[in-house]
Amino acid sequence: MATEIAKFLRKIRIDSDESLGDMAEKINLSAAYLSAIENNKRTAPEDMKENLYKAYSLSEEQKLEFARLVAESRKKVEIGLSGIQEELFPEYVDTAVMFAHDLSQMNRKQLAEIKDCLQRIKSEAGPM
Repeated sequence: MATEIAKFLRKIRIDSDESLGDMAEKINLSAAYLSAIENNKRTAPEDMKENLYKAYSLSEEQKLEFARLVAESRKKVEIGLSGIQEELFPEYVDTAVMFAHDLSQMNRKQLAEIKDCLQRIKSEAGPM
């Protein structure tokens, strides 16, 4: 049975009329490694997301979906802290650590409230 990542990548390949080898070359992986990712034998390397985004014209929704699939396959989400203003760095780190630690303690209602808040912030900020 195909993984969700496999389905996602296969759709991109079909839409681009490419083989697994073509995609692997475009995103700087071997065909064997890409196949192993699709067959849930390897996890996607962190740079795979950026390489995929650069190689293909993905919508923001597709990027978010792929990031979600990678996070699910790795059982973790990484929070990038590059580009943060030096004087605000401690607050960003504290918030990220607190959020990551407390996420497992939240119920559905609390998660929905946080998700709504983050979506409002994103829509107010506009495209990134």
